[in-house]
Amino acid sequence: MIAPPPIKFGVHTFIWKKEFLGQEEYIFRDAKVWQFDGVEIASHFFDQIDPGRLKDFAHQSGLELTFCTSLPQGLSLTSEDETCWRDSIAYLQRAIVFCQQCGITQLSGPFPHPVGYLSGEPLQKKEAIRMQDAFKLVAETLVKTDLKLAIEPLNRFQGYALNTVEQGLALLDAVNCDQLGLLLDLFHMNIEEKDVLQAFRRAGNKCFHIHACAKDRGTPGSDSFAWSDWFKVLQEINYQGWVTIESFNFEDQELASGARLWRPLAPTSADIARDGVKFLRQTYQNQ
Repeated sequence: MIAPPPIKFGVHTFIWKKEFLGQEEYIFRDAKVWQFDGVEIASHFFDQIDPGRLKDFAHQSGLELTFCTSLPQGLSLTSEDETCWRDSIAYLQRAIVFCQQCGITQLSGPFPHPVGYLSGEPLQKKEAIRMQDAFKLVAETLVKTDLKLAIEPLNRFQGYALNTVEQGLALLDAVNCDQLGLLLDLFHMNIEEKDVLQAFRRAGNKCFHIHACAKDRGTPGSDSFAWSDWFKVLQEINYQGWVTIESFNFEDQELASGARLWRPLAPTSADIARDGVKFLRQTYQNQ
């Protein structure tokens, strides 16, 4: 029997819409036709999603599930407001429980604060301590499960608390939980990392999850990124997780505005996913 390849290719539900609400069976049909291995569900409303129905969608399509979320507006793991801070921790703990109910073992996202929140100054020492303490409490819930949780550094225009692999590794060192790692997103890294490939080498086995797209958020392979060299680095670090195409449906006005997409990046968002996974598979298999 031939062993499956260690890297699996997924597609993010942002390709279709901003919030997955639990009724969107068509997403799984599309992803199957486009030959993805799995679907990454993105939602802030997971409390309203029926885990049984979601598992049925996955089973019927033969696709695996991963889950992505972020803190809603008004929450923050860096906050000095005790109620806000506790509510933020509780949100991530509920997300962990939801994943367990769905049979999901990979939870990822930009967790320190809501996407787009900027304090107006660098992360302060007291904020860093609050964030570390928060993740220590989240880790207490995490270690009771089989779940891996990957924290995503964001570019400087969308976040201030965590921008680089180096900062992410420092946070992981402070928390010291084997089930806690990093989600590395090529779009953010192409802005913040001086050498993206070296950043992956530095992350090593703490790279738990990957979001892939072209430098402009468009179709992988349509840009000047060194994709073949990148896959070689993933082999060097023995990466065996997901490479998930994350781009956005630019016909969804709210989603496109939030992602600052002012023009189409391809004929349709479906083309980004469909053409992107073909390119990624071919490039990976040619290594």
